[in-house]
Amino acid sequence: MKIMLPMGKRYLKKLRDNIPDPLKTMLGPVFRNLLVRNKLFLDTYNSLIQREGLSEPEIKKNQFNKLKNILIYSYQFVPYYKTLFDAVSFDPFRFSDTKEMEKIPFLNRELIRENYDQLISNQKVKGGHYIATTGGSSGIPLKILLDYYSVYQENAFIYYYRRKLGYKFGDKLATFRGVEFDKRPWKPNPMYREMLFSPLTLSRVTVHQYAEKINEYAPDYINGYLSAIWYFARLLKEENIKLSPKLKGIFLMSENVDPQQRQYIEEFFGVKSITHYGHSERCILAEEKIQEGYYFDPYYGYSEQVPTGNNQFAIVGTGFLNYTMPLIRYQTDDNCRLEGKYYKIDGKRSSKTGLLGYNNEFITSSAFDLENEVFKNITNYQFIQNEKGKADLLIVVNKQFGNREFEIVKNEIKRTTKGVIDLNVIIVDNLVLSPRGKFQMYISNIKQA
Repeated sequence: MKIMLPMGKRYLKKLRDNIPDPLKTMLGPVFRNLLVRNKLFLDTYNSLIQREGLSEPEIKKNQFNKLKNILIYSYQFVPYYKTLFDAVSFDPFRFSDTKEMEKIPFLNRELIRENYDQLISNQKVKGGHYIATTGGSSGIPLKILLDYYSVYQENAFIYYYRRKLGYKFGDKLATFRGVEFDKRPWKPNPMYREMLFSPLTLSRVTVHQYAEKINEYAPDYINGYLSAIWYFARLLKEENIKLSPKLKGIFLMSENVDPQQRQYIEEFFGVKSITHYGHSERCILAEEKIQEGYYFDPYYGYSEQVPTGNNQFAIVGTGFLNYTMPLIRYQTDDNCRLEGKYYKIDGKRSSKTGLLGYNNEFITSSAFDLENEVFKNITNYQFIQNEKGKADLLIVVNKQFGNREFEIVKNEIKRTTKGVIDLNVIIVDNLVLSPRGKFQMYISNIKQA
């Protein structure tokens, strides 16, 4: 019997989130084929392989054509850019040199919030779009619209990078990352052929269960947050637990790469790790060519390294994948510096900063998801911990936030963190800043193991 399922990413997400786990497992090959046999995925993936045979001028020419296309599209269909380009006398149809990009003022988070509606294309994009939320160094969430089809392209780039460690489409992953687990420590995700493990409930008490599940699942690779993988390795060593699967490598995501933690997990598991740099806005993606040395991918977007002094550069990007809300010359919160042929990137997501749960669960800035629809009227937040297993969550709310919503937020927090850490939610007017006025999402006043 041939099973027919909708091809759109929105339908795949609904199916992934709502069907029971046993059915997910049974339909795993079907889910997987919808991704790796998607035409857009394959076209993007194959273009990256073909790029290996091109000269640098040919690659730059292809990048330029992609850049010109998004500039022309934005001028024609996005009101914000029509007004902006006319104001600075920038004609995308006559665009002939990337130096002309300097005419266009930078886009930042504040401008996106102020001009949100004007930044949305007035032409309906094929496949539709969805809302994504991103944090940032200020801690204030930012909502943007992304094409559903860009998910296929994004995955093509990530899968292409993984080839460096021998990755094949049929390989399985054990992934440590913060998603909705609904009181379970793990759950299957057949579309990406992975078993997801919760970093929130990982501790000395639960590590035996985690190890048993991983041995049963027999992954080819470990994937996820460096902080969680490092903590898992430490617990395995201290509890003298052995994993039976022979791993091929480790893929790191979403956090800064601490060299000591990385060395520890590579030596413990006896394999190499790779990572990449990206962000939710889908403007920039960089492949790690050598350890801590990144190459900004010219087919994903047009990246600019804007000098700020002392060999430091602000990272600015124009993405090629998203047409619903194109971001042109978007200034990220991150910086980089040139070291030889490649860039070292200084991101904001530390793998060493976080909270301690009741059983010494190590909860980093990547493990919590406080940016979903439940928290839509929270404009900023901050964690402060003075005692293991307990912490305050300070929230700054907007005018639409009501008393009933406060109870919903508290219940959602309690449901997510039950048995791990007790979070006391407090509404405040201002968050705690350092003496120099800098923001820290996590302030811990206890010694962390």
